[in-house]
Amino acid sequence: MVAVERKSIQGFVTTASSRDPDLPDYGELSALYVDPDQWGRRIGVGLVSAARTRLIAVGYRNAFLWVLVGNARAERFYRSDGWARDGVRRTGVVWGVSVDEVRFRRRLGD
Repeated sequence: MVAVERKSIQGFVTTASSRDPDLPDYGELSALYVDPDQWGRRIGVGLVSAARTRLIAVGYRNAFLWVLVGNARAERFYRSDGWARDGVRRTGVVWGVSVDEVRFRRRLGD
C-alpha cells in the first residue's frame, strides 16, 4: 500500500504471510517507510492501520514485524499501536551488512 499526495509518494507498507517457522499462522508487516520530511503527519499511522486491515481481510488474527536493534523511534511508534517485543532476536546480513533485529507481535482487530 502506498501513501500518495499530489502525485508524490509519501510512504509505503508491505505485508506477507509469515516467513518465521515458529509463527506459521501469523501475518507479517514486512516493510514500512515514510519519507522523513513527512514524519509527524500520521502517514505511518495510516499505513500501519491499512496493513492491519489487509492482514485481517486475508484471514490473519495475529501479526509480527522486525525492528532494527537501537531504533528507539520505531519501537515507540509500534508500541503506541499495540505491538510488543516477544523476546526473539535475530542477526542477518543485508546488502553485506550485519543487522540485529528484535521481533514484535500484535493481536489484530484489537
